Amino acid sequence: MAATGLLGINPYQKGVAIDIASKPINLAIQLEQKEAAKREALDKYLMDYEKSFNPDGMRKIDQDVFLGKLAKAKQYYLQNRDKILNPAKYGAEAQSTYFSGLRDAQNSIGQSKQAMAQDKLATQHYIAQKDLNAPDGYADALALSHLSIGDERYKPLDVTQWKFYKTHDPMEYANKVFSKIPLSESAPEIIDVKGRPGYIYYKTTSKISPQNYGRVLQDGYNSFETDEGLRKTMINMFDDKEKVKDLELKYNTKIPTAKALAGVYTLDLQPIKETTTNPEQSAAAKRFADEQKAKRLIDYNRGQVAPVRNLLDDVASIKNLSNKSVNISKGIVLGKDNKPYTGDVPIDGANIPPDIFTVLGNYKINISARDRFKLIVKDGRVQGLQTKKGQIIDRGTIEAAQRKYDTEPKGVPGLYPEAQATEDVDIDLSKFNLGKK
Repeated sequence: MAATGLLGINPYQKGVAIDIASKPINLAIQLEQKEAAKREALDKYLMDYEKSFNPDGMRKIDQDVFLGKLAKAKQYYLQNRDKILNPAKYGAEAQSTYFSGLRDAQNSIGQSKQAMAQDKLATQHYIAQKDLNAPDGYADALALSHLSIGDERYKPLDVTQWKFYKTHDPMEYANKVFSKIPLSESAPEIIDVKGRPGYIYYKTTSKISPQNYGRVLQDGYNSFETDEGLRKTMINMFDDKEKVKDLELKYNTKIPTAKALAGVYTLDLQPIKETTTNPEQSAAAKRFADEQKAKRLIDYNRGQVAPVRNLLDDVASIKNLSNKSVNISKGIVLGKDNKPYTGDVPIDGANIPPDIFTVLGNYKINISARDRFKLIVKDGRVQGLQTKKGQIIDRGTIEAAQRKYDTEPKGVPGLYPEAQATEDVDIDLSKFNLGKK
């Protein structure tokens, strides 16, 4: 039988010794050893490759995704080890698939770290908004960005696509609109002081002129498009048909949309400023006061001295005063429960007895009826006034001012005349739902 193969011998011939020192045999062994060493090194490299992965910095929710992909690649390796280690024999497909699985696992680390960075950015962006309101849909988008990167619903949050907005503040908005629109002032009007015959003051009213109405309406329309806080407020207000109807009647116009409402609403916020002079006593009133003073002096000389009535007890009767919803009747202050009130009550100077300004001015305490004050009230009785600067003028001070003003001659006890009766009004308690929970 002829010799065959690389060794140049007949492999089937018995008793023939193989000379392993021959070059062809030695070369084959060396090649096989090199390939075995390469396979061993590659095997070790591939089995230890996962140690090079550094999952630190991943979101906890994504760690299972990384470990799952790594386990899947490792399982594929164990099932296809020979094919992966012998690409020359089996082709490169198995090895390529395995490396693809490893890259996929490693990529999940980068994806998770990027998601972590985006989460931090979203948190910083949210904190930076402080008291602003999140736009519609933001909460849902934020929830999707917090899903695992392995979830098909996961979607990173792009903070540049979300515009937070400020809650609408009518006063701030009105100041912004009307600060650039001049007010027209009316001619002075003579007004009688309520409940004080013979006293008058002059009042002027400042508001925008009708020729500026169109400008204000347009400001409202524009703000509806650019101010999300105003836009949402108008959409909610438009659902209040009664309020819309009131504005339609007030301005004799139709309001078909929330945007149109924004214009009329803005117009309705126009500032109306009333300026009044200090109360002035007419000549007739002065004569009456002089007559009363003379009469009281005669009574004093006869020993018939009436006690001084403090002017704080003559504060005008008012219903539902200011934002306190209190009522004043015959000098007594009642709360929502129709019981004597204790606390402070904002009040206009026009509702304070004008004589208070007169006697205090004479007492070197100058305050104006044009100012706002607070009544200091305890158990329904006015104990004093607090000025806008915080100064408190109590009953004792006002009584002393009354006595000083009315002391004639010097050294005679004060004979301040009895206060004139003021026209009282019934207290409207219907809004308080008395007796109901």
